[in-house]
Amino acid sequence: MAPLQSPDALDLAACFTGEQQLVTWDVAYRALCDPATASRSDALRAFLTAKEHTDMLSRPWKPFADPSPHEKSRLEAATAPVSLTPAHTHDADVDIAAIQDDSLWLSREAQISEYAALQLVVQEWQGRPAAQLLTGLTEEEALSVQEAAGGLGALPPLAATTPQLDARHQRRLRILDLYHATCAAVIRTSQLLVSWGCASHLRSQTIYGTHYLSMGAAWIEELGHAVAAAQSAHASGTALDDCLAALQQRCESLDRGYGWNVDDSILEPASEKWVVAQTTELLHLLHLAWLHADLVVKDFVPAATVEDWLKAFHTRAFFREFPAVTPLQEPLIPVIQLLVSLLSLTLLKVDRIMDDLESGDFKAWNPSSYILNSAVVETITVIFGEASTLGASPATPPMFAWAILTWKLASRANYEEQERDRQLASSTGSRNPLSETLRLEESATTVTRLESHELFDGTMPFQELANVSSAVGVLAIINQLVEISLPAFGTSIDQISLDRIRLLFLQLVRAALGSDIVAYSPDLIITTYTILTGNNTFRSCEDGADIRRADPVVAYFLEDEYVLRPLLLDEARLRYPYEMTPFLKFCGALTRGDRTMLNGIPTFLEKLANHNRLMQRLPDKFTHYALTREEENANWVQLTGDLPLFSSGPSSSFRGQRRLLTSAASTRFDGLLGIPEGTEGVIVDDSAQPYVAIWHHQHSTFSYLVELLSTYPVGSSKVEAATQHPASRESVTEIIGLFADLIQSSLNSSEGVCSPELLDVIGIGPESSHDVVNIVLAIFEEELLHLCQEPSNEASLELLVNCTHFLEALIIVSPHRVWPWLARSRLLEGDGNGSLATILISTEMVLGRYEFLIGCIQLYKGLVRDAVERSVSRKVPTKALSRFNAPAPSESGTSDKTMSTILFTFGRTLASIYESSLSWKYSQPNHRPEINMAICGVFTKILDLAYSVDDAPKLSAKLTKSIAPIAEYLTQLYLTKSDTDLPTNPLMASLVIGLSSSDNPLLTTSIALWSQQTQITLKLADVLVRVAILLNKPWTHLEQQLFKATPLLARLYATSDKWKSPVVLLLEALVRGAVRVSGQEDSDMADGNDKQPVRRNTQHQEPPSLLGHLGPRTAKNFLSVLSQLDEPLRVVDIQTNVWNLLSAVVTCKQQWFSLYLLTGSTPRESMRSKRNAAPNSRTKALLTRALDALSTTVLPDTESSSLPWPLYTAMLEFVSSAQNHWSWAMGDLRQRKDLIQKLLNFMKWMTKQPKQPRMSNNKETLERSYQNRFASLACEVIAMYLHSSRQVGDITVLKDVVPSLTYLEDTALDIPSYTSSLHGYLKQNLERQWPGVSLADLKRTTLYPEAFGRTFFYDVDLAQQLLGFNSKWAGPREGTGFASEVEKANYNLGLVESQVLLLHGWKLLALELSHVVAKDERLVKVLVSVIQKCMVANAQSNLPEALFGQLMILRSDLAFALLKKLVEAKVRTPEARQLLSPVWTAVRTATPDFDNVFSGDAVHYYRSLLRILYLTLHFHLLEDTDQPADASFRSSFRGTMPTSHNNYVEPISTQLLEILSDTVAKGFRSLATQLHADPSSVSPSDFALLTALLQRIIAIPEMAKWQQQAALLFANSSTVRYATSLFSWSDRLTISHNGFDDPIYGELSLLFLLSLSSIQTLAETMAVEGILSQLNTANIMNYYRRANGMGPFDTPARMYSIWTRGILPLCLNLLLSVGPPMAAEISSFLNQFPEQLSRSAMSINSNPSSRTSATKMTLSTVSEIHSLSLIAAILEGVRRQGPKLGIQANEVALLDWDKENVKEDVESWLSRKGALRERIVAVDEKELEMLGKRKGQGEDALSELEERVLNELEGAGKCLGAGNGNGNENEGNGGDQRR
Repeated sequence: MAPLQSPDALDLAACFTGEQQLVTWDVAYRALCDPATASRSDALRAFLTAKEHTDMLSRPWKPFADPSPHEKSRLEAATAPVSLTPAHTHDADVDIAAIQDDSLWLSREAQISEYAALQLVVQEWQGRPAAQLLTGLTEEEALSVQEAAGGLGALPPLAATTPQLDARHQRRLRILDLYHATCAAVIRTSQLLVSWGCASHLRSQTIYGTHYLSMGAAWIEELGHAVAAAQSAHASGTALDDCLAALQQRCESLDRGYGWNVDDSILEPASEKWVVAQTTELLHLLHLAWLHADLVVKDFVPAATVEDWLKAFHTRAFFREFPAVTPLQEPLIPVIQLLVSLLSLTLLKVDRIMDDLESGDFKAWNPSSYILNSAVVETITVIFGEASTLGASPATPPMFAWAILTWKLASRANYEEQERDRQLASSTGSRNPLSETLRLEESATTVTRLESHELFDGTMPFQELANVSSAVGVLAIINQLVEISLPAFGTSIDQISLDRIRLLFLQLVRAALGSDIVAYSPDLIITTYTILTGNNTFRSCEDGADIRRADPVVAYFLEDEYVLRPLLLDEARLRYPYEMTPFLKFCGALTRGDRTMLNGIPTFLEKLANHNRLMQRLPDKFTHYALTREEENANWVQLTGDLPLFSSGPSSSFRGQRRLLTSAASTRFDGLLGIPEGTEGVIVDDSAQPYVAIWHHQHSTFSYLVELLSTYPVGSSKVEAATQHPASRESVTEIIGLFADLIQSSLNSSEGVCSPELLDVIGIGPESSHDVVNIVLAIFEEELLHLCQEPSNEASLELLVNCTHFLEALIIVSPHRVWPWLARSRLLEGDGNGSLATILISTEMVLGRYEFLIGCIQLYKGLVRDAVERSVSRKVPTKALSRFNAPAPSESGTSDKTMSTILFTFGRTLASIYESSLSWKYSQPNHRPEINMAICGVFTKILDLAYSVDDAPKLSAKLTKSIAPIAEYLTQLYLTKSDTDLPTNPLMASLVIGLSSSDNPLLTTSIALWSQQTQITLKLADVLVRVAILLNKPWTHLEQQLFKATPLLARLYATSDKWKSPVVLLLEALVRGAVRVSGQEDSDMADGNDKQPVRRNTQHQEPPSLLGHLGPRTAKNFLSVLSQLDEPLRVVDIQTNVWNLLSAVVTCKQQWFSLYLLTGSTPRESMRSKRNAAPNSRTKALLTRALDALSTTVLPDTESSSLPWPLYTAMLEFVSSAQNHWSWAMGDLRQRKDLIQKLLNFMKWMTKQPKQPRMSNNKETLERSYQNRFASLACEVIAMYLHSSRQVGDITVLKDVVPSLTYLEDTALDIPSYTSSLHGYLKQNLERQWPGVSLADLKRTTLYPEAFGRTFFYDVDLAQQLLGFNSKWAGPREGTGFASEVEKANYNLGLVESQVLLLHGWKLLALELSHVVAKDERLVKVLVSVIQKCMVANAQSNLPEALFGQLMILRSDLAFALLKKLVEAKVRTPEARQLLSPVWTAVRTATPDFDNVFSGDAVHYYRSLLRILYLTLHFHLLEDTDQPADASFRSSFRGTMPTSHNNYVEPISTQLLEILSDTVAKGFRSLATQLHADPSSVSPSDFALLTALLQRIIAIPEMAKWQQQAALLFANSSTVRYATSLFSWSDRLTISHNGFDDPIYGELSLLFLLSLSSIQTLAETMAVEGILSQLNTANIMNYYRRANGMGPFDTPARMYSIWTRGILPLCLNLLLSVGPPMAAEISSFLNQFPEQLSRSAMSINSNPSSRTSATKMTLSTVSEIHSLSLIAAILEGVRRQGPKLGIQANEVALLDWDKENVKEDVESWLSRKGALRERIVAVDEKELEMLGKRKGQGEDALSELEERVLNELEGAGKCLGAGNGNGNENEGNGGDQRR
């Protein structure tokens, strides 16, 4: 990666080659809008904290220096030829003259420094690809996107003709835009930092609390604090003065109009951009100035500053009229007016002055304070006097404040004057009056003196100003301004500003109330409610945005015991229940903002809940009261009889249908049904009958509200006694809303647990009795019906909305009440009256408001959450659940099937709503993204829960089975091959909207919502594609549409950092999923057209091209933008995701894309560059960037955590993947020796790290996991490097590589650090604690790529949701519960996975090294050590077979491959001979029972170990080069003994005998038994392997003295019997080969017997036991008695092989071992097959005229002739020497074989070698290979096969006496040869 940007020096060369991406101020600002991400960007921090930039932030009103000769010389130096070589400018297509020209032009027009202008011009050049990308779609792309989005009407504006940004006028327009954006961004960034810098000070105030608003990393707040201090300490005066000067400059510029010198073709757009920019800067300057006045200035603002600001505002009529010359200004104007009003109000410091005047603290005021400056006070009064003529304006609130303030000032001055007079009168007058008092009086006098001013016309100024303010509706204006502030400052980054705005206006209301200037009234209630509510809606509280953070405005209100609480809240409380709505609204607003709880109830409500007053209009004709306390004359009365509050009303016609409250229920509220006799009260309104009275009656407010609520349902027999009517709809709406707020507030404060006290207070009972839940559910049902009868009834709709809020809260508290109700509710009926669909169509779509729908979607979200989260707790009753206040909280109140049905029905309805929502009208535009976000969010959640955990094939078998039907429905709906666009349209539409960037330069809540919608839509698309891949579905229509929408995705990536990761993740999923296309058969191939399928199939061979759906220019620009890799901010997560995408591209057949990544140019450009030799490349190839970044990585000396290992691992994975798949396009890896050296240095660095991380330290474990992964990839790259070097014969690289392998040698083959105890106990304890739940249920699937860490293997977050109900999950202390154990297991499994990957990497590297083992003797030791460690690890491994069985096979495969190479390289080192012991130990450890080894499960692994054992024995064989003395010593008894008595080493002979006993003898028996039991489980190669082992062991010199022991072992195991038995069964145990039954086991058993017969003792035993007789009785021998016997070309061919390779050599071996006594039996045995012997004699007939002339000669044929010649010669010799040998010659019959004819034929062929060679044929692949290998040069050169045939014939000739007449002279030699 490039180094962090140094702002001091502009390196143009690096900028033009893409090595350095400059941070623009606009990028920095947008990054700060997401503080959490910004905190992780070191590049952003370096940029903002650089001195040059902090200087700019400290003077944001003038960020750039003025033009000067010095600055111009800096520009010239930066662009001088010495700084820029032609290569830099030519390759990157840079016109340096244009750069200079543009810089000087911008400097001249904007009057900024030339060097700063150069920076901006270079930034424009770097941003040009993104700018071109965002200018609009090309025609082809527009058509593609139009098709994908189903013909949505939102596209035409995007499909604009794209201007050429390289043209001078367009380039300058873009530079202008960048300049204006930079100026605005500097001010806005400065303003944000200043506000955040004040957060720490605000947290020290009680109303804010310690949890108030943390903006990411601490450095952001510290920087803000420093910037605010620097601005305040500016040399030119206070920040406010500088802001004012800058503001006036912008205003004057706007007055003058646009004066820049630009091309006429861009004059209009340039002018428009300039106007909007000036207006935006003006807004941000006002915002910054207001923050300084409000938060930074701790005392009064200087008098002159106050005066200057107000004069400036006055000059412009407080911006009451702001001429908008372009529509883009319109959204800004209300916010400017709001800020003008706020700043004016803040400058006055109303709250401070009012409090000080009240308390007397004014005496401590600074004498220079503006309020003590009579001249300034007069000026202000006159300004507001003149502003009063404007009518309603931004000046009205500050004017009203000034009226209050001056009235208070006059009052206090008057009081002080009277007090002074009193003191003077009562004293000697020696005391001097205080100067502050005199100044105060002077200011007051100044105000009163203005009474005579023409503006006030004889009225006191404060009275006149107050009257005017009241007349124009000051409270309504404040209300309007607060409503303007909510969207403008509604995002989290402006939270401080919004809270301060509300607080300032609340302080103004307080001042007015406290001064008795306003009284309790509807306007006051509405304004105060708006201020208190802010953006604290039920929805925002439900979303849980920082639930610990109290609302400071609410806290301020509740802390004010003197004005706000008594005059507003207490007054509203006093009027209840007579005036119900204000009280309930206040309670709701305060509940949502208050975080101080007592028993789960907001503390302010605790006091209100039990109240002793109650206002009520007396029932008609009620007379049971009498006057009392008449002397007080206060209308006191006393009840003379009970006063009922509720009574049984007239019977409803519907009463019989639904009776809600039985007599049993009414007894609960008996205490509320009436006020008892004797209660006193006051008549407060006796103007008309019946009177209104306040009764002093102690009661529970909540109980009254519940009772009142119960009067509303149709079936209720209860009414209010006073009105004889049920509760009003408005009251019911507010009551239900308040209950919902209370429950939600309690849930938020207690981490999802609702207070039982609260539930009891508001009447939610523990049982399904007739409590408030039933009442609300009944009301909900009735209102559904009512709204169908009266569509568009907004009051009814609002009541339904509040009911949904209540249900959302209830589903958390008491789900068992919601599920049964939903099962029978009409809400989910398809098209019935009162269904969701009916209300949506008849009411909400008509009104264009969708609160009810949004509420229902949120309710569905709650249902999904409840169904999943409580799926375990419902089945595991536990005390921990008692908190939910239900008798059977583990139940849902209904069956699982019903729950699934409800979720399915509800979800299907929402899916159809999502499809159709595009065409609706929206009177509240925010509702559209809210609906889309809610539906997309819940669908994403469902698919995540269903598919991301548990590998069970059926969803219904998982813990999340309740959502299985809806998950499957969504899968079918979206993941189909059908071409219907309806389901995918809304997804595409959201992407289109996301691209339509807002024209509003402010970050409003609306813009934030649309942005969030795009993000959530991308996530849904991503999860859908991943589900399709997981289920291996045929390539879906959705994926096809997303490919078509690639132009949108490319532009979304370039639009915002927020969308980069989601876009990249979606693109990666699309690329990986598209591979399915190549393996997918076209569904249209069965159309009946014979020709068509072929063409279609070829079309679908390659996956669709990602870049193929982009136009050429767009593709180039997108690739340029992607190449920046999230430069310049370098957020590691985004960069890692981009590298993962690039790895997917190079591995998933995206040819065009891959070539660009590897070469830096598209194929089209490459073709062009071949024609014109100069490629134009703005950026280096991404491969080169990866290689450079990896090569320059600095490995830390001590602390390794400073490196972002996931990022480097992703980079190296890309390099490795590219090398694997595109080696031809990558160039020679040998050219990147710097990278290889860095990787080797990393390997050396790893040896210095601790060998194993501490398992208790998760951070260390995580780091080591990534380091191991990096090391495994490094192994792959180094292996490829060695391979390319080997190809060109360069082995010099080994000198660097071999010494760097220590870490791999020491670590890679260690047994993985699997903590068996951790996993074992975790599984056991978890299953015991939660019966029915297993660890496997929590295992993550491959839906998302796994990353090492806390959720690597088990989904901890889902487990938390499912099991968190039990306190054992979290544990009593942090780190003691199941949660931490599962996390530890995840970290441990991640480490194990990394170790396995390291082993894979080491395997690749070791195999590559094995190719050159003969070239470097150090490698022999390394590879022998690898083999040894493989075997030791396999022997010592005690890990679970199910998890690690493959790992053992991997190690054995590696050992086998390396051994093979060592054998081929003829390695003869002592180390190699020491391998036998660990290998044999591994075999023994893996095989507990040799007798049944071939019937066990681990037979495959055992076979691989036997192959390794076979190769290991090779090192103990004698070579041709060995000295005779050495061979003789090894064959002696001494040679088998250990060399030293000090260190005991098991003798090799012992090991060899064990191998013969266990592996060969018992193994053969096991194999033969298994073959009979299950032939399919046995392979002929198994017998061949045992035979090879036997042969190799016998050949080892150390076995020479242990032959008898070996024979005894085989005798004890009855091995010969098993072998002969197998031979006898071989005619039945056949294998089908080319349609014929092949008796292969006959040959294998004979070959095994043949090997045994080479042990002399055993051969003698075999002879004694009559081995030949036993063989002769086998059915298979009858083949040789057929006419003409069995030849090489007869079927089955195996029979001839048995004869030549088995029977004849066995006879020879027996003759050799037993000697003459065996001759008679052998001659007798062979003569039983005269047909076979006769055929043999004729097989080499050399007479061309003979009918039986041999036309084909095979190696086996001449081998047979040789064998029979040798046997015949030996038999004749025995007969000749019979008496001498002690044998009767006539007992030994001659071989019935035409020896003489054979002899003639042999001589004939040997004399005609040319004719012989023509007839030689190969019968198998091995012989074919021998036939192709020539020995020598020229035509006469023989092949290996021909040479072997000649040798055999010559050998036969010698035996037959051809040429010398003696066939016995080579008996010994011949016999040996046959063996």
